[in-house]
Formats: sequence, structure tokens, C-alpha cells
Amino acid sequence: MSRKHYHPASIFFHWLIFTLVILALGVIELKGQFPRGSEPRELCKTVHSFLGQLIFIAMFIRLCVRLKYGVPEPLNLNKPLLVLAKGLHWTFYLLLLTLPIMGFIFLQAGGKEVHFLSWVWPELISPNPDIKKIFKESHEWLGNALYFLIGLHALAGLWHHYLLKDDTLRRMLNKIKPSH
Repeated sequence: MSRKHYHPASIFFHWLIFTLVILALGVIELKGQFPRGSEPRELCKTVHSFLGQLIFIAMFIRLCVRLKYGVPEPLNLNKPLLVLAKGLHWTFYLLLLTLPIMGFIFLQAGGKEVHFLSWVWPELISPNPDIKKIFKESHEWLGNALYFLIGLHALAGLWHHYLLKDDTLRRMLNKIKPSH
């Protein structure tokens, strides 16, 4: 493939997912400011769950866009860095698809209904405290790992922009003038 730019849909879904993830992480951190069982705390959990479902849908669409339009050729041809970059991207994709599923499982295993807009998901998991505990702890641990990966991803973009002085970051910001 000889693409030099990301497709506009890829750029849109990258930043949409970024925004949804930041909101989901922010609202779940805000949850801790309220007492257990309080209405604001429950609202934070509901909003977090809804955002997780939106992330899952947006990730699915983003992967479809990636399959259809591909990605631009890497600007840095350092083999170990390419492997690291691809590994980081696929780890993001895996996490952002897996975390909402894990959240869904631990909610249903905890006997809670999972809502999407005005629709209630059918019960796919019977209440089971052991499964709930495993999936809740895993969901939280991987969610915390996401903070680290986001930071690493941002640092890599800044490293490309300021130290390597290449167009890696500009391509995702859609700030490259097309070459004719």
C-alpha cells in the first residue's frame, strides 16, 4: 500500500474513541467521589457503562474502516520500533474491544441489567459472584493499564513530532498538505 495519509474516517474514529475513552475514565474516577449507593455514584457507573458500549461500537467500525482503507506506510523504518508500534496499536484495539465485554460480563454476573439507550440487553450470564469478581478485577486492572498505554502512545506521537520531526503526528491530525 502506498497511502501517505490516514483516511478521514480513520482520523474521525481515532479521535472519537480517544474522547470516549477519556470520558469513560474520567467518569469512573469521579464515581469515587460519591458514597456507595448514592444516586450520583450510580449515575457515574451508568454513564461509564454506556460510554464503554459506544467505545465497543466505535472500535468495531474503526477496524472495519482500517480493513477497507488501510493505514499509511510507516515513516520510521526502524524494525524494532515498527514492531513495538504495531504491537501497541493492536494492544489498544484488543483492550478497547475486550474491556466493554468484560464490563458487560461482570455486570450481568452481578445480577445487574445492562442498558443501551432505552433497550435492556438480554441476560446472557447468570448471576455468579465468582465470575463477577474475576471479571470486575480484570476489567479494573486492564482499565488502569490503559492509562499507561495512552501515555506511552502520546509520548510516541510527541517523540515523532519534536525529536524525529516527521509527519507521524500530523497525519493523525490531518495537518499534512497533500502532495500533488
